[in-house]
This record gives sequence, structure tokens and C-alpha cells, in this order.
Amino acid sequence: STRPALLSFITRRHYASELGAISLERQQEIVAALRMYQKDKVAVPWFEMVRRFRISQVAMEQALAADNARLQKRIEQSARVTQLADRAYNEQRGRCDWESVARYMDIPLIECLRLFDASHSTVPVRSLPNTTDWSADELLTLKSFVTEHFSAVTVNEWRLVGVYMNVEHNDCFMAYGICTFPRITPDLYKAITQHRNNGLKWKDTFEKYPIFGSASVLCKAYRRFKKSNGSKPKATPTKWSDADTCKIKELIQMYYKPGNRRELLSQAQKAFPHRSKESILGKIKRITCKSSSITNDVMDRVNKLVDVYGKDWERIGHEIDGTARRAQRIWTQHQKRQNATLAWADDELEILRKCIRDGVGVTEASQLIGTKPPHMCSTKMLSLSKAGK
Repeated sequence: STRPALLSFITRRHYASELGAISLERQQEIVAALRMYQKDKVAVPWFEMVRRFRISQVAMEQALAADNARLQKRIEQSARVTQLADRAYNEQRGRCDWESVARYMDIPLIECLRLFDASHSTVPVRSLPNTTDWSADELLTLKSFVTEHFSAVTVNEWRLVGVYMNVEHNDCFMAYGICTFPRITPDLYKAITQHRNNGLKWKDTFEKYPIFGSASVLCKAYRRFKKSNGSKPKATPTKWSDADTCKIKELIQMYYKPGNRRELLSQAQKAFPHRSKESILGKIKRITCKSSSITNDVMDRVNKLVDVYGKDWERIGHEIDGTARRAQRIWTQHQKRQNATLAWADDELEILRKCIRDGVGVTEASQLIGTKPPHMCSTKMLSLSKAGK
């Protein structure tokens, strides 16, 4: 007799016995725990629940009953909203008049959309995957609805948008992107092209797609898409045969002038009408670059020509089938090779030692010596520094 009385005293003293003394968050936590036992079809261990939540069994049963009543009321509201939505369906518009349903139920519009049960509705959901499937009015309605009711749209909110528009929510997401950042899609490009071919002006075409803001913006977006995606694909280049290569080499010998390929290119295009300008020009560059490489024979020839004509680079360039600038560059390179000897003279070493003492770099040291390139100066300066000489 003493233990039940003691338990009753502890319950009254330390545990909340009335539902009003429990916060809403605490009630939801208790109901969730009780639902788990109901889902597993297991008897509720009331003694453990009382000890865990420090709430009497009566208060927990009251919280569960209140939640059951709330769910039942929501089910009834959902059925009522679904019936009203079926009645408010406008076949011509393809969607329900949700504003009328919300006013009749006296609840917010977004709450109406949440209560709607598509599985018990007779309204057919539309699929509008392409931009051209949407009318201008529907796009404006979609944009205004999302802007008015949502700041950052999540996946669940996109489902509510789909219910409002009676369209698959993925299609709503795609169409809203077009409204927010207007751009030309392939299906929209075909539709606009059809309108233009039918003689529709840009001003009249813009009335069908007002999301672009103005007729000029629509026109520029259309032309930009046409330039980037509407052009014909480039043909795959064909390889040059041996006969074509020999033929273009003959044209190069006849018409090639260093620094001016215009005449050669014109004759080559006439000889190869089936090839593009880029293909012919690339072949000419590859052949002329191979023939104009700087070899020892070319250097020796330039050296002999300098002995005959002096530094008349225009004439020397003509003799080697090149430009004056090229002839001068070959001569300069030849002189560097002639001056660069492997052996170091005593006066050169003295200049290097002075450069080391004064902290002069290898490039300036090479210029002071005049017969050794910078990399040879660098190696020799390093060896002199290590030897302490």
C-alpha cells in the first residue's frame, strides 16, 4: 500500500500530469515515440516512457489523442480541398482556380496546395517539357506566382508550383529558368523561324514570347543562337593525296612570294575547288615552313652571298627565296656559331673573374665577352667560383 501511494506522490510532485504543462515540441517528440511502437505493433512500455519523458501516462495519452484528432481533421480537409479543386478545374486554362478554393476554405493558398491529394483527384496533370508548349500567359503566371510566394524555391515547393500550374514540377522548373534568364532553346528557335518564314514581324513575334522584355532583345538572342548553333556543321577535312601534294608544290614554285601568299592562294583555290581556304592555306604553310628551315647549307649559302653582295638583305633574301629579315636572321645566327668557341682565352677568363667580383649576371658577361653564349658563361663562372680563382 505504501509503494503505490509513493509512486502517485512522485508522479504528482515531479512529473507533468496535464497536457497544458507540456510544450508543443515536447508533445511532438512524445507522439513520434508512441507512433514508433504503434508502427511496430508493440505494446507501449508506459513505465519506461514515464521515466524517459518525466510525464504521466495520462498526459501522453492525451497528446496522442490530440494528434489523432489533428490528423483526422487534416484528412477531412484534404478530401474537401481535392473535391473543390476538381470542381474548380478549367479545361480551357488547363488548371484549377486555386484562389477560389482558398477563399471558400478560408485558409491560405499555399496550405490549400499542400492539402491537395493528387491520387484522389480526377484532374489530368499536364506535361510541358518544351518551351513552345507554354503560352505567354502561362509563363507570366508561373513567374508571378513563384516570385510572390517563394524567396528560395526548394524541391517540395516546386511540387506545390506544379500543383498550382497543374504541370509536372520538373517542367515548371525548366520554364521558370527561361522566364528568369530568357534564352533561345532549340524548340523555341524552330518556332520563331517558322513565324519569321510566315512573314511575322519581330514586333508581332515578341507578343508571343514577352518574357524577353522587348522585340530587339528577342531578335538579338535569336541571331546569337543562329550564329552559334544554327550554322551548318563543318565538313571533315580529307587528307591530301600524293598527286595533290605534287600539284600544290608546283604552284608554290610558280607563284610563291615570301610575305605575300595572296596570288598563290588564289591559284590554289582554282586548282582545288573542293577544298576549303583553311585547308589549302595550312598545306601551303606546312610545305613552305619545311623548305625554309635553317640548315648548315642555308647558312653557308648566306655567308657566301654576304661576301658577294655585302649586307644587301633584300637581294640576299630574294636569292634564298625568303625575306630580307629572314636573311639577316640567318646571318646573325651564323655569326654567333662562328664566334662561339669551346676554348677559353686568358682575357675571357679575366673578364669572367671581374664579373664574378662585381656581381655581374651571365647575360651581361656573355655580352662583354662576345664569343661565348650565356649558358657557357654560367657554367664557367660556377666552376671558377668553386675553385676560388
